[in-house]
Amino acid sequence: MTFSLWRQDDNGNLFLVGVFPDRAAAGARLAELTRSLHRQTYWISENGAETGKVTQQRQPHSPDKEPT
Repeated sequence: MTFSLWRQDDNGNLFLVGVFPDRAAAGARLAELTRSLHRQTYWISENGAETGKVTQQRQPHSPDKEPT
């Protein structure tokens, strides 16, 4: 099983950021990307090994406020 990190921009476009061997690695990359206050939405999806099916486990992250 692998985990995909996705990003949605302000225009609704979806981008695959990367595929990781475990949730911890995907979460570490998500943490790196969300340190900035740029408004993007990120989430991690679990990729099923048996079917190749992606199970959306959306965990959006959007910074609460703009930089001052």
